[in-house]
Amino acid sequence: MIRYKNNSFTLRLNILALLFFTIICSTIGCFNIGPHAMQHEWLKYNNVISNIEDQQNLLNLVKLRYNDSPKMLAVTNINSQLLLGTEDSGASYSFSEGATPLGNRFNFSLFPKYEDKPTITYQPLQGEKFVKSMLEQISLDVLLLLNNSGWSVERIFRLCVQDINGIRNAPGASGPTPDYAPEYKEFLTVAKLMRTLQKSNLSNVEYELVDGKSTLAFSLAKEALELSETHKLVEMLRLTPGRAEYPIRMNDVDHNPNLIRLRTRSVMGILYLLSQSVEVPQEDVEKGKLTTTKYADGRPFYWSNLFSSLFQIKSSSDKPSDAFVSIKYRGSWFYIDDTDVESKRTYALFSQIFAIQAGKIEVERPTLTLPIGR
Repeated sequence: MIRYKNNSFTLRLNILALLFFTIICSTIGCFNIGPHAMQHEWLKYNNVISNIEDQQNLLNLVKLRYNDSPKMLAVTNINSQLLLGTEDSGASYSFSEGATPLGNRFNFSLFPKYEDKPTITYQPLQGEKFVKSMLEQISLDVLLLLNNSGWSVERIFRLCVQDINGIRNAPGASGPTPDYAPEYKEFLTVAKLMRTLQKSNLSNVEYELVDGKSTLAFSLAKEALELSETHKLVEMLRLTPGRAEYPIRMNDVDHNPNLIRLRTRSVMGILYLLSQSVEVPQEDVEKGKLTTTKYADGRPFYWSNLFSSLFQIKSSSDKPSDAFVSIKYRGSWFYIDDTDVESKRTYALFSQIFAIQAGKIEVERPTLTLPIGR
């Protein structure tokens, strides 16, 4: 809005100067708002997508514990248009002549703003290829990749392997919650022994030339051959003592004292396994809303024993104040505590495994575009 008392030359000159100033300011604003918007918008979308994926994974784990069907959605496309404009679709001006002892005066105000108009596309993860990727056993190459990435061999094996040389790691937990107590204690001892040797750089999982062929093997340094931990590990796995490497095979049935036989889980099996760690409200247990696991004599089995120092999902009637990720389901809050470092590490490992398996499926990846409009 412009107010004036007469059509003096000074007034016209000031108006022209004002309009010129407005054009310059608007032009400069257009040059600056693009990079400024990109700097903030990409981070906002990155954080939101990450949080949504974490909440979706947590929700599916809780659903599996309640024997409900999990669902997965992927963000396949993001189009975000930024519209540049001004408040009330314009600018505000005011002018007065002789208003001060110094002469004419004009007031100018411009309130630029931009509006974000995103279009987000979701795609259900389903179909034959996706289901097969979720049900496929994790390959030895994936185990090697994770091991070479610096992950603890104990964490990898506890999560991904359900049987090593006949020693079982709760194979029944790779499906819906069993009503019988699982076997896992011997396997936990084996995994911890392997981790002890790994931390001392006395063992590794790598490709070796065995009988002239490149074969994945569990190898031992010479210094490890005399250690009590190595003797105990070899004895538990029923292996030939004194060897520096033991080739690894998948799904072999017959025992061979010179080989290590592994049976790995699928991604779906890992999901089911982790779902057993969900701490469910006692009220839901008493109402029979989920399966209760017991020993043969009727005593209850506590899954927290199997998941010690590995993973835990807590529950609460109130929204947790300090959670890494949380979700409300069936009237209760389920969450991973932000101070539970071991659970967060295991979750990060699972996320990498899921990304590897899901990466085999051709799914259009999210794109972020930020056109500037006026």
